[in-house]
Amino acid sequence: MAEVRLTAAFSTVPAAEAEEIKRVLLETVEQLAREDGTFTKAKLVFTESDERCGLTAELDGVKKEGVPLQLDLEQLEDAQTGAGARAQLKESLRLYFRRVLGR
Repeated sequence: MAEVRLTAAFSTVPAAEAEEIKRVLLETVEQLAREDGTFTKAKLVFTESDERCGLTAELDGVKKEGVPLQLDLEQLEDAQTGAGARAQLKESLRLYFRRVLGR
């Protein structure tokens, strides 16, 4: 199982909802690590400000992508309960992680 660390900062999202978003992100990244096997350690930084969200990642000490992944707050909220939104989030993360690793 991959070691995943997430640092998150929220400015407009209530605390309970913020915890759910963090849970969804962690679960999705851990699932990607199991399925793809492309990394064993992930350091993630997630920020939300005025409903704009960004995520940066360092995977196994590699960070070749300097531009954060822009995420939609509504999609993150939908991913908590909807399989379709979760699948879209997972694919967005997968593509971003490939850029981070330089693949």
